[in-house]
Amino acid sequence: MNGVPFSFADCEATFGPEAKARKDREAEEAPRFTPDQIFRLRVLCAPLRAAHARPAGIAADAA
Repeated sequence: MNGVPFSFADCEATFGPEAKARKDREAEEAPRFTPDQIFRLRVLCAPLRAAHARPAGIAADAA
């Protein structure tokens, strides 16, 4: 996000050597999304999908 590539070494230096194991454990223990929650997220995100770029040939024909 800040333009610096992600580094596990930097993460370990900042948060300690047990950070990755702790986060992996938290991810395993986290409750799973229900089918209803997944559906609602898809509905929420549907308008945000990027429009597909038009092929160059079609754009040239239109001009």
